[in-house]
Amino acid sequence: MRTLLFTGCFLAAALAQSARADGLIYKLPEDGAQVRYDLEIVTTGDNKVKGSLTVSSVGKATENGEDCRWIEFKMITSDDGQDHVIISKVLVPEKHLGKGKSSADNVIRGWIKDENGEPFEIKDLKAPQAVALWAFLAGPLKNAGELEKKEIDGKLGKLECPGATGDVEIESAFGTITINVENRLHEKAPFGLVNAAWKFELKNNGQVAAAGTFTLTPSDSSTTALSDLPDKK
Repeated sequence: MRTLLFTGCFLAAALAQSARADGLIYKLPEDGAQVRYDLEIVTTGDNKVKGSLTVSSVGKATENGEDCRWIEFKMITSDDGQDHVIISKVLVPEKHLGKGKSSADNVIRGWIKDENGEPFEIKDLKAPQAVALWAFLAGPLKNAGELEKKEIDGKLGKLECPGATGDVEIESAFGTITINVENRLHEKAPFGLVNAAWKFELKNNGQVAAAGTFTLTPSDSSTTALSDLPDKK
């Protein structure tokens, strides 16, 4: 049951992140920038999974005459004291990274390392193994709206943060996912995102299979990020 809970929560988390108006990247910082978020998923029955999600810029490259950036995501969740780690790394042209852009449609190449397995090259971001990565780099929302500024006091200090909100429905191999999102933004955040809160519902054959909330809160940042997959380019 613990394994099933973790797997279900991870899938819900991965899919929920596709509701982000600009994936996890609202702006492109200097190379080496990194932000770590505390992550919490609460599903039906008050089941909770906690962990972290780290987003990093870990290198530059030139492909076909275009300036590109290596972006790396590291998700760690805990289940009864045991950590589960998934690392993904992609090369994307810089012009396709930022607010209002869909990085997922413009990935040149990438890698995923799942748990203790060997890294494998990504051929199709819509494949089941890459669903989280596709979500992290997703494009604009439907029915996107703005929220009034709200003061948030956290690791980045007291910031007046505007909000982005909206709804999205996704058809996937796991069923139909409906999500309502609320994201708080500020230019001082390394990638533009201060924190996020989503409500999601997964339906299979018209029946609710999972529902809950997903939150991200910044816990740390740096300007000296290094890749966990340095040999994969």
